Amino acid sequence: MLFEQWLASQSQPLLLEGGAYGHLSHPFEDLSLTMQDVKDMIDSTVKGAFGPENFVQEKVDGQNLMISWKDGRLIAARNKQHLKNAGENALTQQGVADLFAGRGDIETAYNAAMTDLAASIGSLSEGDKLAMFDNGRKFASVEVITPVTQNTVPYGQSMLVFHGVVEYDETGSPIGEDKQAAREIGKMVSNANAAAQKTFYVRGPVDISVMPFPDTKKREAYYNSKLKQIMKESGTTLNSTIGDYVLGSAINIIEREAKQAGVTLSPASIEGLAMRIGGINKSYSVPNIKRDLGADAQWFIDLEKNREKELKREVYAPLEGLFLEVGTEMMRNISAFLAANPTSAAEEMKREIESAIKTIRTNGDQIDVQKLEAEMLRVASAGGLESIVPTEGITFMYKGKPYKYTGIFAPLHQIRSILAYKK
Repeated sequence: MLFEQWLASQSQPLLLEGGAYGHLSHPFEDLSLTMQDVKDMIDSTVKGAFGPENFVQEKVDGQNLMISWKDGRLIAARNKQHLKNAGENALTQQGVADLFAGRGDIETAYNAAMTDLAASIGSLSEGDKLAMFDNGRKFASVEVITPVTQNTVPYGQSMLVFHGVVEYDETGSPIGEDKQAAREIGKMVSNANAAAQKTFYVRGPVDISVMPFPDTKKREAYYNSKLKQIMKESGTTLNSTIGDYVLGSAINIIEREAKQAGVTLSPASIEGLAMRIGGINKSYSVPNIKRDLGADAQWFIDLEKNREKELKREVYAPLEGLFLEVGTEMMRNISAFLAANPTSAAEEMKREIESAIKTIRTNGDQIDVQKLEAEMLRVASAGGLESIVPTEGITFMYKGKPYKYTGIFAPLHQIRSILAYKK
């Protein structure tokens, strides 16, 4: 089987790097997780069973900056070259100013952030700076939050929030992340009376106390029932992986599309085509497709060319929708967010999104409207616009890996981006 061959070739699970390494995955993006893992993760969320070891924290919607302390001064990194050899070629404060010169509010925000970070980190003892940054070998990931550079969530205050410290080798590759260090830096800065700076308040991450959902047993049964239906439709069991789910769901779609087109496919061809539209890989190459499908090959080539993104969304939609709903309900059950006035912030987000929806439906082109309607389906899966909470989401650790719940934020951000890209 092509999928089994691909799975055996993987030296580690297919998971895009999380935390400060780069992209932080939703659980449904990790093809190595089993459906039992999915069930356990959702059950733990519903029961409020996450503890301190899960590092449940608010995911912040700002601009990211990687900083360290080397040879008595603050340095920053924007790419791998800056991280090499313990930050040997990292950006100084002037380097950051030059990089963002002429960028308006972004320039102002980053310059102010570097000034305030230099003051707050500079106030720590030499021992603390060495422990946290190892003279440029460790970089802290900082989120820059200010109303003038607001993305989707209106926080109503200017903050610099630490959310991880990453150690890099001489080539600039990450070799470890310390989530606890973000808490420790926040405490050090606070203890040094250096949190309140000229522009920003400097702090550690917001740790979230996860509470059981109201009507816990009822909600647990509800989500377990939805998961069972997803497994039934994709032909998977609790021992199956999310990769198996993706393949099973994609096979269903390929068989449907082939039947509608009057195309007959062999089992091997079905699996190879399903791996392509499911985004697993494209090892079943176009020359091989032409060889095996003959005159019918053009049917799939056109299908993939015209509807690849649409079909991949359909593959993931049931499992993604389940996690969107769980994540949104979890966040509605939490009150300790960074937004200065959570109720006001949620109302502002709702007004802005409703305005964006109206504008796209009135003035958008066909592609924009199609994108909007696809995102509105995701909004509905997450509970509708009434489920808006003023946060980008929640990050947590599960079996040593970092994941995120973004709930309704994910589709709202995409809707907002439809207009932003037109400017």
